[in-house]
Amino acid sequence: GKPSTKAVGSILIHKELDIAAFHWTTQTMENSSGATQVISINTPQGEITCRRDEIVCKRLGVSRQRKNIVLEYEVPSKKILAHHIMPVDVAELQADAPNSGTLDTKAAEELMQLHSPWLAGVALEQLSSLLAHLLNPSPQKQEQKQPSRPRRQRVQGLPPVARASKRSKDDEIRKVFADVAEGDVEKLSLADLSSYMCDFLGFGQADANSFFKQFSGASADALPFDDFRKGYPELNPFLISNRKDDIIMRKPGSIKGQQVNLDSLEHCEVYVCDVTAQTFVDLCKGCVVLVAPCESSIFVRDCEDCTFFLACQQLRTRDCKRCTFYLYSKTEPIIETSQELSFAPWTARYPGCSEHFAKNKFNIERNLWNAIFDFSGNTTYSNWRIVPLEEVLELHLHLDEPEGLPSEPDSGGFSTVTHEVLCKEPLASGDSCGEGIANIPQTRPSLPAAPGKGTAVHTLVVRDELSGRDVGMRYLAACTRR
Repeated sequence: GKPSTKAVGSILIHKELDIAAFHWTTQTMENSSGATQVISINTPQGEITCRRDEIVCKRLGVSRQRKNIVLEYEVPSKKILAHHIMPVDVAELQADAPNSGTLDTKAAEELMQLHSPWLAGVALEQLSSLLAHLLNPSPQKQEQKQPSRPRRQRVQGLPPVARASKRSKDDEIRKVFADVAEGDVEKLSLADLSSYMCDFLGFGQADANSFFKQFSGASADALPFDDFRKGYPELNPFLISNRKDDIIMRKPGSIKGQQVNLDSLEHCEVYVCDVTAQTFVDLCKGCVVLVAPCESSIFVRDCEDCTFFLACQQLRTRDCKRCTFYLYSKTEPIIETSQELSFAPWTARYPGCSEHFAKNKFNIERNLWNAIFDFSGNTTYSNWRIVPLEEVLELHLHLDEPEGLPSEPDSGGFSTVTHEVLCKEPLASGDSCGEGIANIPQTRPSLPAAPGKGTAVHTLVVRDELSGRDVGMRYLAACTRR
């Protein structure tokens, strides 16, 4: 066939237990009908070929030093995980748009055309954002850059702020204030606060920046004790409430197997990356929520238009509308008086995932994500559906951690979701979930239609950093828009 595209760069490939760096060349080939594109990759083990529709995009990143965009992609049929490097002529981009803080979509479209075999499953908006990121950041974003800070080790046992609340006494707050400063000072810097919140407590960089910005008051460059006292209740790791447009993280080691409550959140992202005893999610709207393996039940009540990544012994929902669940459940999930719910298997990748599933003895081969029991079931329609492959979202969470702690996404042993997985018959736990008592009719939804050729899952990349991007479902929508 006639080659339509040719590219040269570097690649890092992981095949089973072998890791090797090498030079590659690829060609996109078309057959006589123009219907099939074949990519040929020269590796130390020999030439590997695959079809364009076999490529599954995993995550994207940028290298400002080398002026590259880096795509990590997978070819499941070949057991390959690889990096595709896309050089970008930054000087030319700056010349084309010298007075613009963002990149014209046309440049992203040209890059997508040049590297189309790899970028077929990538949102145009996401690529445009990465291209703009290679240009000099705006002054506003430079001001948001997190200051360098001394790194601390994660707290051992329950943290001093475990009971932080509006009723906390001044003696307790002053003791924590001195611990944050690591000395006798009158004001805290953002670096002091970040070191304590992000490293010691295990919060995210956005948490520390938001706290400092909200409570520093008139003194924008320092946080005196009186202002620190006003925000003290928000340092409680286990209670997150009444927040809007915030990115909230709880890293591994921050929860210590305690109960977590999320209450009255709007357009927020919450990533609980530690084992919990029990989790309650109430009155949330437009949020993206990750909860790592929970020892018992996760209760989701009165939530609307949210996307959840949940792993638990059992899920129970009540009075929820238009919510999507990427779920691992050891027993049959329960829904009640809920409408327009969507379900798919667990698709989250975060640092420590494998360890948390093993700690809770969750068998990843026995996931009852689609064995739904509806206490409001009827004989005419279903209150839930299965997410079709073209809508499936895979979360990749990167954390900013001190040396020695994992920071890159861990799949937990889960494979990328396929149409066949979405259409599998539900498993049964063997335990009763109340069906014998109530005798409630159950109407299962239709299976999703077969996806079109080349359909791949979307990737939601989240980094523990200050980015100035959209938050919550708005960011999710941007990442899934083709």
